[in-house]
Amino acid sequence: MLRRNRFILASSILTLLLSISLASPAFADNPKWVGNQLSDFKATAYQMRTEADLLKSYTLGKRLSWETHTRQLSILKDQVNQLGKNLANLESQKSVANENQAMAIEQARPHLESIAQNLTVAIESVNESRPNVHSMEYAEAVGSVHAHAKDLHTKVDTILDYEAARTRLDKLEVQESQGS
Repeated sequence: MLRRNRFILASSILTLLLSISLASPAFADNPKWVGNQLSDFKATAYQMRTEADLLKSYTLGKRLSWETHTRQLSILKDQVNQLGKNLANLESQKSVANENQAMAIEQARPHLESIAQNLTVAIESVNESRPNVHSMEYAEAVGSVHAHAKDLHTKVDTILDYEAARTRLDKLEVQESQGS
């Protein structure tokens, strides 16, 4: 019985180590991995943009509770933290990224930092006083979070769309030259 448990434990550890090594960026230095990670980043940025839209709508004449605001702020905080981790991984792989991927990575940092700064202002405002969710300072911070979330998603999306179009064009040109 003890031998069986050790075997199961060893198998579990081996499976875990293998899955970590396969998912690790150190084992994935190539533009395709960077492209996949950028696509995931873009998807999360879109989710964050949607959540920022919702939070901004809370500041437009609606008298929603501070709890509603803090739930939304918490969702956005989690997304910013996740995007920060994803961006750090992408930046560590920038040397193997193609030109457009590198541009997308570079363009993401300033917007993500601005979102984090303004989100912090909004959270601190609510923590200071719950009625601040109806203040102009809070509304401005939320508006800035919204604007930068929109810009972050739009820039990454545009660059990745351009990259995809360029790849399709290159394939067409190769096919055309082979057909001649």
